[in-house]
Amino acid sequence: MDKEFDTILKEFISSVSSKTPGFIKAYLFGSFANGVQHLNSDIDVALIIKDLKDSEKFDLQIQLMLLASDFDNRIEPHPFSPEDLVSTNPFIHEILKYGIEIKK
Repeated sequence: MDKEFDTILKEFISSVSSKTPGFIKAYLFGSFANGVQHLNSDIDVALIIKDLKDSEKFDLQIQLMLLASDFDNRIEPHPFSPEDLVSTNPFIHEILKYGIEIKK
């Protein structure tokens, strides 16, 4: 990741952390994490949020997308609960195996 990209991600995560109760950690995943992004690639970010109920995920994702647009319109936030991380879902498995944790 280049320095500007890294700074944008860290600022976004810092903002999420301060505005989202229960924020635990974030992972960059997908094409940017794998280094195969192209001009129109989105920036996939998994956000782990404590006590996040399934019924709250859609509304939170909309709020996070609005927040992300203040930093870079390509950021695609994906909220998950810690319980989601123990799922057998292949999507979650890929995030945990190949994702890059984003430090604030």
